[in-house]
Amino acid sequence: MNDAHLPGILNCINEGIVLTKRNLEITFWNPFMEGLHGEKSSKILGQKLDDVLPSLKQPFFSRAMEQLVVSGNPLFFSAAMHRDLINEQHQVNLKMNRVQVGDEVILMLEFIDVTSQFKRINQLRCYVRQLSHLNTELKQKEKVVEKLAYYDRLTGVANRALFEKFADKYLSLAKRRNTMLGLMFVDVNEFKMINDTYGHDTGDKVMTRVASLLTESTRKHDIVCRYGGDEFLVLLPDIRTMKDYYQIATRIEANKRRKIIQDGYSISVSLSIGISFYPDDGLTISELIIRADEYMYADKQNSR
Repeated sequence: MNDAHLPGILNCINEGIVLTKRNLEITFWNPFMEGLHGEKSSKILGQKLDDVLPSLKQPFFSRAMEQLVVSGNPLFFSAAMHRDLINEQHQVNLKMNRVQVGDEVILMLEFIDVTSQFKRINQLRCYVRQLSHLNTELKQKEKVVEKLAYYDRLTGVANRALFEKFADKYLSLAKRRNTMLGLMFVDVNEFKMINDTYGHDTGDKVMTRVASLLTESTRKHDIVCRYGGDEFLVLLPDIRTMKDYYQIATRIEANKRRKIIQDGYSISVSLSIGISFYPDDGLTISELIIRADEYMYADKQNSR
């Protein structure tokens, strides 16, 4: 090269600088490149570029360098797209330029070390994965907490807290839409006798079966709630006609008296049911519960 100071300048640059002839014979290999590659310039000079850096033997790079020699348009290769250009220990961005010195064509390759950036990116990705994992765990725990807060532990149906939450919502909808809201009060008759006769474990399983029967008999958006030890409330929103109610009531009535096989016992289970409607039987949820309880008690008396 004509400029005697140029090699000294290139030796001080914190980038790997490689100069080659047109035929890719290496004529310059600066100290920073020695650190990246691991070989001294004394062993590298005179060798072909793609012999020293086998990754550049790929047809893609061969064509790119041929194009560079002809057109002189600079090229850039990102470490994100082209990994391990020098080795696995260092990730580099690569710039290629053509330099014309008189009649001589020189190719200059700049290897910009971005290993530390890659490490930080990988750390960030690791942190993101950890945060994602923690977020998933938190969501799962939130579901557990919500289930404990809003669902009956024994039967899995809604508890009073969830019932009250939906009851107010459905009552407001019924008022706005001018529709009926049904509230069913269900009592498991003689449940104490079932516990005393078959044991509390079996009694708990029977209670769970009753909750399942009520859930299966109602619509998807109806709310089945365990209201007390042997009592359930069933919230029936959006009752537009009595036909809507009768379809549900018929399914529940079919299970009003039945045998449940549990723990080897055939257990007779009967239900007493009362149903109240907004607005005919009350304008608040409390009024509807009181009226449905009265109807349930009357049903219990009639069935004796």
